[in-house]
Amino acid sequence: PPPPPPPGEKTKGMMGVSELLVSTCVQCILFSILSAQPLLVVGFSGPLLVFEEAFYSFCNDHGMEYIVGRVWIGFWLILLVLVVVACEGSFLVRYLSRYTQEIFSFLISLIFIYETFSKLVTIFKDHPLKRHYNLTDAVQPKVPEPNTALLSLILMAGTFFLAFFLRQFKNSAFLPGRARRLIGDFGVPISIFIMALVDFFIKDTFTQKLVVPKGLEVTNTSARGWFINPMGKDNTFPIWMMFASVVPALLVFILIFLETQITT
Repeated sequence: PPPPPPPGEKTKGMMGVSELLVSTCVQCILFSILSAQPLLVVGFSGPLLVFEEAFYSFCNDHGMEYIVGRVWIGFWLILLVLVVVACEGSFLVRYLSRYTQEIFSFLISLIFIYETFSKLVTIFKDHPLKRHYNLTDAVQPKVPEPNTALLSLILMAGTFFLAFFLRQFKNSAFLPGRARRLIGDFGVPISIFIMALVDFFIKDTFTQKLVVPKGLEVTNTSARGWFINPMGKDNTFPIWMMFASVVPALLVFILIFLETQITT
């Protein structure tokens, strides 16, 4: 079997798909029950991905536990949200122009575009195009595989062009208007689903797959559990960082505020 990619690549397994799905489901349920916008879905976006990567690098460079620092950011974030809600801070949206909206939307798009091509470059480096390959019965780490890079490029380009075509199909003369709008609005998930099926039916070429733990468990069971000790797991978390976490919490709050109030 092919070796699985490292789960939670950006955080070395400290936060992955399981944690993201569970936390998103819980907070969306609470958000829809307690807020005035039950149809608004708050999910993970490109700027938050960049933040997580930067904060993980900061904690790793200073010998601090990333996941504990993330807990303190969550505490401060709850406090900031309560203060803003109590002061009816949503009125600040009136000072945000269309230019601000376009810049923030452009930032999100640029981050995802960069991550896509960065991952593609990594695949071409790990599986370069060569005349001869040292093939084995099982895929080995750091051993180039034939056609992996080309298939990854085809899947990426196919997803983009298919989604672009379906978006343009919305304004075409084919099918009834309701069907065209439905296909156009869901063009991206449809194209992702089709390209995933293409990859699934190609058995002879290795491509990296997303690794999800079996059942309801964390991404890296050897490094953490579902409940995190805010005082530190393996080492005592610095007291000054407990209070300094308000700074990254403020940045996260600004990102979430802009995303929920502008881009959705």
